[in-house]
Amino acid sequence: MRRVLLYALPLLALPCAYVVYLLYGSLPDGADGRDMDLPGLTAPVRVAFDSYGIPSIEARNREDAFEALGFATARDRLFQMDLLRRKMAGRLAEVLGAGLLKPDRWHRTMGFDRLAPEILARLPEPQRQVVRAYTRGVNRAIQDFKVLPFEFLLLGYRPEPWRAEDSILAVLNMYTALSWRGDIERSTAVVRAALPAKVADFLLPDTDAYTQALLGEPAPAEPLPTAELAALAERNREAFQKAPRLVNDAMPKRGSNAWVVAPAKTADGRAILANDMHLSLGVPTLWYRAELHYGEVRLAGLTLPGLPLIVSGSNQGIAWGFTASGTDVSDFVPLEVDPANSKRYRAGAGFQDFGERVETLRVRDGASETLVVRTTPFGPVAPEPLLGKPVAVRWTALDPAATNLDYMDLDRVTTVEAALPALNHAGGPPLHAFVADAGGNIGWTLTGRIPRRPRGDHSAAWQDYIPAAELPRRFNPPEGFIVSANQRMVDARYPYAVDTYDWRGYRAYRIAGRLREMRDITERDMFSLQLDAQTDFYRYYWNLALDTLGEERPGEAQAIGEARRYLRAWDGRADLGTPGLALVIEFRKALLETVLSPLFVGCHALDSEFEYRWNYPDVPLRRLIDARLPALLPIAPVYPDWDALLRDSLLRAAAGLKQRYGLDRLEDLTWAQANPAHIAHPLSAALSWLAPWLDMPTDSPAGCDECVNSFEWDGGPSERLVVAPGHEPQGFLHLPGGQSGHPLSPNYRDQYRAWVTGRALPLLVGAPATELRFAPTTDPSSLE
Repeated sequence: MRRVLLYALPLLALPCAYVVYLLYGSLPDGADGRDMDLPGLTAPVRVAFDSYGIPSIEARNREDAFEALGFATARDRLFQMDLLRRKMAGRLAEVLGAGLLKPDRWHRTMGFDRLAPEILARLPEPQRQVVRAYTRGVNRAIQDFKVLPFEFLLLGYRPEPWRAEDSILAVLNMYTALSWRGDIERSTAVVRAALPAKVADFLLPDTDAYTQALLGEPAPAEPLPTAELAALAERNREAFQKAPRLVNDAMPKRGSNAWVVAPAKTADGRAILANDMHLSLGVPTLWYRAELHYGEVRLAGLTLPGLPLIVSGSNQGIAWGFTASGTDVSDFVPLEVDPANSKRYRAGAGFQDFGERVETLRVRDGASETLVVRTTPFGPVAPEPLLGKPVAVRWTALDPAATNLDYMDLDRVTTVEAALPALNHAGGPPLHAFVADAGGNIGWTLTGRIPRRPRGDHSAAWQDYIPAAELPRRFNPPEGFIVSANQRMVDARYPYAVDTYDWRGYRAYRIAGRLREMRDITERDMFSLQLDAQTDFYRYYWNLALDTLGEERPGEAQAIGEARRYLRAWDGRADLGTPGLALVIEFRKALLETVLSPLFVGCHALDSEFEYRWNYPDVPLRRLIDARLPALLPIAPVYPDWDALLRDSLLRAAAGLKQRYGLDRLEDLTWAQANPAHIAHPLSAALSWLAPWLDMPTDSPAGCDECVNSFEWDGGPSERLVVAPGHEPQGFLHLPGGQSGHPLSPNYRDQYRAWVTGRALPLLVGAPATELRFAPTTDPSSLE
C-alpha cells in the first residue's frame, strides 16, 4: 500500500497542481515596476496601484490616460465587461445556456447591438478618439493574460476582442437599468383600462405627503371616490377568493441619494457633495475606482467597467453626482393589425407593412433559435402584447441622438454655472445631476433627452424633446442645500411632466430635515448622514399595529401579547439588533395585499399576468384604512369589520415571520436576521458549491428600503462618495466589494467590510503598492 501511494500521489497531485496553476495564473501580474507597450500612446504613461488595487494614472493627454484605464479595468474586470456586452447584445445563451434565452430575446428585439454603431458614429471626434484609445487598452490587457480569468475557463470560451461599440453598449446598459419602465407602463395601462377613471386616479397618485412637504404644496383635496370603490368592492368580493396576489411592492433597485451643501452651512466655508447611488448589488461591484492625471486635469472617482469616463467624482474644480429620475421616456404604442393581412398595421388612413429583421440566437449545448423582430417607425414590436394588442416600443434609449458621452467633457469644467448647461446637453438616461464647485456654489438640474409632455398628460403623444435650456435648474438656493432621493423635484408650476415615476419622498424628507438642523458640516458629517438608519416612514403602521392590539388584557391569546411586546421594543430605527421592525414591514405588506388586491380583480381578468406596481401604494392604502368605511371593507364575509381585518393581518404577519425563520419566540428575531445582504457572483447560483468562495459574506448592514441608508437583500448603496472640490484629500469613497473580479486577489472584497460597517475610506489613491509603466508602440492599429 505504501508503494501504491508513493506512485499514486504524484499522479493525483498533477491535476490539482494544474488547477492551482490555472487559478493563480489568471491573476493579473502584480510585479512592481513592470514595463509594457501600449499601441497608440503619444508618450509614456505611469500607473501606480495602491493597496486597494486602485490605479492612479499619470499621462500626457486624455486619450493616453483612458487607454491605460482600459488596460487596468480589463485586467481586473474582464469577465464582468464581457458579460455586460453579451447581455446588451442578446448573446448570453451562447455561453450560459438556454436559461438565458428570454433576456436575449428582449435585448435582440430592442436591437442594442445594431444601435451602438449608430451612436458611436454620431459622437464628436474627440470623444471617439477616447473610446478608441480605451478599446486599445482593453485589447492589450486581453492579450497580456497568460491564463484567462477563471470564469472563462469554467465556461470554456475565449473573449472576443473589445470593440469601440462595446463601450456604447455599456452606456446603453445603464440607460436600460435606469429608464426602462415597461413593467409599470403595463400595470398602469391595465388599471386605466379596467377601472373607472376616478378609481384609477385614486390608485395611481402622483405624489405623497413627504414630497408635498418638501415642495411646500398643500395636501390634495380630492374626495375619496366612495361610491365607485364600494361598487368595485361589492362586485369583486367573491371573485377575489379565486384571484392570486395582485400587489407587487418589490420595485427594481434603481434609486440613489445625492445632496449638495453650500458654504453657509459647512465648517470652513466649502461646498460639499454627497452621493450614494442605490442599484442592484453583485460581484464584482458595479463601479471601478480610479484617478486620472493628464495635463492640468486631476480626476478622481468612479468609472463603469467598459466605459471611458468618470461617472461621479471630482476634478478639483467641481464635484458631481447623480440620482435616478422618474421621467417617463418609454411608451407602448398600440398597433392595429390589418384583419386581412397580419403583416400589415394601420398607418393613417391605410395600412403598411411591418419592417422585419431576423435574429439568430445561438445556444450553448442546444439548437440555435430564430427570432423574427417586427419593426415600425415608432420602434420594435414588443415581444408581449398589451391588452390583447401588439404594441411598438417607443423609447428614447432607441434614439441614436439621445445618447452621447458628453459627461466626459466635465473633466475641464470648473464652475457650477458652466456645469449645469453642459449637463443639460448630455445624453443618456434621465438623471438628477448635482454639482458643487471650489468657489462655494451648488446646483441641480436634469440630464438626458426628455420627451416634451404637458404636465398631467398620460398619453403617448410626445413628438420632441424639452429644449436643454428649458430643463429645470436650481442654483445656490437660500436654504443652503439641495437634496434628491428620487422624489419629485419640481412643483406644479413647471409646465412639463418630468416626474411620472418618481419615488416616495421619505428619504429626501429625512435628509432635508437633518441638513436643516445641522451646522458647521464636515465631510464626516455628510458620510454619517449617508449611514442614517432612522425610518419614520413605518411609524404609521407601527402605531396602527399597537392601536389594533390595544392595551394588555388578562387571559388574551399568547400571540397577541407576543406581538405587542415585540412591537413596543422598536425604537424607530433599522439597526442590526433592532427588534420589531420586521413585523411592522410584514404588517404593511399584508395590508397592501388584503386591502388593495380585491380592487384589482378586474385587472387580473383583463390580463392574467397583471400586478399592481406603483411607487405610491401607501397613499390609497392609508386613505382606505383611515376612512374605515364599512362599504369599502374588503372580503366582507371573512372580516365583519375593519378592526378584525387589521388584527388578523397583523397576527398572520407575526406567525409568518416565526415560521419563515424557524423561531419559537418572535422576540428573538432581530433586524440583522430579517435583512441579510445577498451580494452574489453571476455564476454562484448555478455553481452553488462555489458560492461561499465567490459571493460576499452574508453580513447585514444597518438600514432598510425606507432609510437614508437604503438597503434590502441585494440592492443598496453601490458606492458612497463625499467630496468638497478642491479638498479631495478629505473626501471619502468606498464600494461594497473590491476593485478585482478575481476571488484569489486580495482586492476582491477588501472594501466590503468598510461598506458594511460604515467605515470611511479615502477618496484619493493611497501610497503606491505596485506600478506599471507603458511606452508607445509604432503600430496603433494592431489592437483597434
